[in-house]
Amino acid sequence: MLEKWQAYKKYIIGVAVLLVAIGLFFFNQDQEEAAVPTAAVAKEETPVKEAKGTDVVSTKMLIVDVKGAVNKPGVYELAPDSRVKDAILKAGGLSSEADVKLLNMAQKVTDEMVVYAGKVGEEGLTPVTTTAGAEATGTDSSKININTADATALQTIPGIGAVKAQAIIDHREKEGLFTTIADLAKVSGIGAKTVERLSEHITVE
Repeated sequence: MLEKWQAYKKYIIGVAVLLVAIGLFFFNQDQEEAAVPTAAVAKEETPVKEAKGTDVVSTKMLIVDVKGAVNKPGVYELAPDSRVKDAILKAGGLSSEADVKLLNMAQKVTDEMVVYAGKVGEEGLTPVTTTAGAEATGTDSSKININTADATALQTIPGIGAVKAQAIIDHREKEGLFTTIADLAKVSGIGAKTVERLSEHITVE
């Protein structure tokens, strides 16, 4: 028996080593195959960061000048899509002299718009005007008559403040009514260039 063992020992050991080598080979293969799907799944599950868009929704505030028969005339900021009623409320509401019939409270306001609240008894004035609107219509309905407008109405003309408005009235009372728009240059503090710039906003009818 011992002699047989000695004779076949080398073969048995060789077969055993071969089996172990084969087993290790397949074991390593299984480990590699298991690792690949795991890595792939991990890669697929990695959240992809979405590129942030560069478009920004415009939320520009509207700047509106509220004048006339309101409690707090002045320049106010309003949210987009605001209406005339919102501008009036910002200015403290209408005064007791205001003529509500002259206002379209539902009208949308635009940037740089002048909202003018007319008084009871005022005639020939457009209560709500914008320089853009005047250019678009091409009519005189939004122009201010410098021969009849009071100080408040004159201040609705772009570039005319309280001082220049009073100067226009003083000149008108002293020298008489303006016969042409160019005559406005005769008023103290108003030059020919200013008159040229204001010509599309005024009339002498």
